Amino acid sequence: MGRLTVRGEMVIDGTGRSPIEKGAVAIDGERIVAVGKEEKIRQEFKAEVIDCSDQVLIPGLIDCHNHLSLDPTLENYLHRMNDSDAALALRASANMGIDLRAGVTTARCLGDRNFLDVECKRAVESGLLKGPGLLVATRGIRAPHGYGFMGYAFDGPDQIRGAVRENLRAGADLIKLYITGTLPGSPEIHSYLSKGEISVAVQEAHAMGVKTAAHCIGGVGLQWCLEAGVDSIEHAYFMSDREIDMLAQSDSWLVLTPSPFLTEARIRTLPSELIDGHLRERDRAANRMAAAIRGGVNFAVGTDAMHGGLAQEVEYLVELGAPTTEALAAATHYGAIVCGLEESIGTLEPGKIADIIGVRGNPLEDVRALGRVETVILKGKIERIAKKS
Repeated sequence: MGRLTVRGEMVIDGTGRSPIEKGAVAIDGERIVAVGKEEKIRQEFKAEVIDCSDQVLIPGLIDCHNHLSLDPTLENYLHRMNDSDAALALRASANMGIDLRAGVTTARCLGDRNFLDVECKRAVESGLLKGPGLLVATRGIRAPHGYGFMGYAFDGPDQIRGAVRENLRAGADLIKLYITGTLPGSPEIHSYLSKGEISVAVQEAHAMGVKTAAHCIGGVGLQWCLEAGVDSIEHAYFMSDREIDMLAQSDSWLVLTPSPFLTEARIRTLPSELIDGHLRERDRAANRMAAAIRGGVNFAVGTDAMHGGLAQEVEYLVELGAPTTEALAAATHYGAIVCGLEESIGTLEPGKIADIIGVRGNPLEDVRALGRVETVILKGKIERIAKKS
């Protein structure tokens, strides 16, 4: 890595400022040192020039809800989490490469088997494997009678306290809790974890400066999570209007993951006992996600392991009513806030890490441009660049 100037047709820096026509980003090592008009930067900063003049430069994408070894293209994919550790590791390695090539430069991994995500993070940081920068939750924490294919069962506050401490010792960057199932079932959405169990997990994590995330589709468990100070609610497919108001008034963020209900091909590869329920509830889930967006909730976005598909998730946000600027921020600036990394990533500004992608087209005018990634720069290093014809 050295000094680079990346020139683009336009630079969208992710701060909300106006795009820079014929802009450029100057990089020294891993860091951005200047963003502005190409002509001025090239006069003031002598460096190798990377020509992306047919692309729009934007911050690297942030997938706020991922599982490295989960692959929804496989039949019965949730039960495939019971495959051997070797099979899961190979799958995770391939999936990280897919994500990086699709422009994901940071992924927040919300549970894998047997601390696999910790080893993947080490492998990426050492250069052994190609992949995004990772934040890892290690083992998801669920109740013995509860939901969570990537979760491990713990019973009672003492066991959960011990599980959180063990995860932190193993290298967890955040703690993941499974509060509810994914389908609502009866009119009342039950919480598998008690209020006390949720509270002790949050207390243990926050005592070490670590954030918490909760798989929760709504119901009383959502209220308990907000009261306990859970940092992010994941999915929230079936929140009531009252629960949306509660979330909007809290300090917690919502991570939306539309594809498990809106991508029919993904529904069809679920275990057979879950397919009809997802098809039956898809319109309701879409309605409730749209209501959350209208309701002023702070939101980011994730694929829930639809590897290479973050652009589609952002497109779904727009279809659900999010302004394009907000949908793009959900995958960049807002994602960085959810990760606790807003001082380092999420926007293109001097001093921040040089995570940059180049896309064909202006995503503020046509959000589908996010699916046309030509260039990926991770920490100042070129990981993908399209060859000029």
